[in-house]
Amino acid sequence: MYRYRAYQQVIYGRFNEFLKAWQELSAISRKKGWPEPSVWTPTVGTANEAVVEVEFQNLAAFQSYSDAFQSDAEAMKLFRGTAEIVVQGSAHDEIVEQVTKPLA
Repeated sequence: MYRYRAYQQVIYGRFNEFLKAWQELSAISRKKGWPEPSVWTPTVGTANEAVVEVEFQNLAAFQSYSDAFQSDAEAMKLFRGTAEIVVQGSAHDEIVEQVTKPLA
């Protein structure tokens, strides 16, 4: 199991716009049969930080989703629209994997 996480700081006063955009992206994902993103925010930490998370069975599923998402004009238009409400330079992402057994 893998989780993709995208971190970004949202400009003050624009968080609801950010949430609305990701709710719409979640609806597109549902319609296309893609894994649905969820939005999280730290309870404490950097102010107005958002974490978008999507879960995948394996890295091939992540690659397939990424290719499909980036080729979809509707999804990319919404995604690009969030750039104006995110603090430039604050975005970074990661993929984490679930550990299910001891290492050798």
